[in-house]
Amino acid sequence: MKYVLGIDWLTIFCTYAGTDEWQPNEAPKITGTTFTYKRESFGTRCFARFFRVRIANDEGGFDEFAEIQATPYSSILPSYAIMVRFCNRTLYMPNFWELADELLHDNNMYCNSISRIDICADFNEFASISPRALIEGFAAKKFRHIGRGVGALYFNHGTGAERDEQGHPVKDYGVRYTGLSFGTHASDAHVYLYDKSEELRTQGDKPWIRDTWTNAGLDVRNVWRLEVSIKAKGLSFKDKSSGKIVNIGVQQAYEGSELDKIYHTFVRRLFSFVPNRKGISNITHEFAKNGLKLFDGRPTYDRGVIRNISSGDRMERIIIKTLHQLADLYRGTEIAEASDRAKWLAYDLAKSTDLLDWYKVNRDLWEKPIHK
Repeated sequence: MKYVLGIDWLTIFCTYAGTDEWQPNEAPKITGTTFTYKRESFGTRCFARFFRVRIANDEGGFDEFAEIQATPYSSILPSYAIMVRFCNRTLYMPNFWELADELLHDNNMYCNSISRIDICADFNEFASISPRALIEGFAAKKFRHIGRGVGALYFNHGTGAERDEQGHPVKDYGVRYTGLSFGTHASDAHVYLYDKSEELRTQGDKPWIRDTWTNAGLDVRNVWRLEVSIKAKGLSFKDKSSGKIVNIGVQQAYEGSELDKIYHTFVRRLFSFVPNRKGISNITHEFAKNGLKLFDGRPTYDRGVIRNISSGDRMERIIIKTLHQLADLYRGTEIAEASDRAKWLAYDLAKSTDLLDWYKVNRDLWEKPIHK
């Protein structure tokens, strides 16, 4: 499967190393890139000052490069806190990271962390199904989504909404699905599949995006995008297979292989499907056997939440132990399947709450002997 991986949104949290209030560095430079700054007459919801940063382009004009927010209103943030959001076109520049580093260096800023990052893959087809067929199958209950239950379907309907194989509108009334999302904008991460070619046709062209498609050999008439938007609270997680904490920072975003692994970790967590059928008792086991193949075997982390062991774990331990003992208490062929299901649920709950090691140590102690 051919796809183009990229970053479509990047906001970073920075601190200013100077002692006075930050001011843009507009001193002439002998070498390097010259940035120009324009302060707007308004601020933002959290910062009193708002600046636009531009750089010269090859046509003799200027392109928007970044937006800088400075001087926070709240005393919760330090006075030297600064937010930098890089503009969309900027993120597709081949030398983006060098330019971003130069901007921070010129202004005596240090990047502390990422505030939000949107990672996207652009492609024509999934490995085993077309994006539109996946959306239509989900809408028709042919596929079952694994994970968050809150989502949205996007579509156009009416005469001419559907298209033939050549892309021409069909005269009859129809419904044309254009997107599918899971999670909300308030979630730590949410995922969105949509027809990117259609968006560029109807909502404004972005030639710099189409150029990346052409260079990668994609059919620019039919490009879909699967985008994962990750906010600050979702940028750290535990890799349950190694026990290590993974922090998504600028270094990880810069490294292509690491960014690819992080992207597919979230896709597997948020955008996995199985063919729908009656009698699915354990969705995790079902996915391992019959999960819909979207990408070709990309490496992922086994993402889990970072937990602080506290009294809050006590209730979860009680529930896990109760489920396991219920499965052991009620025996007999009539309810064997239900008993197994209770143990599977106990196992899955322990795994999802980072209590799997504790469960494995204790489950044999909970087993009751069978009296003959």
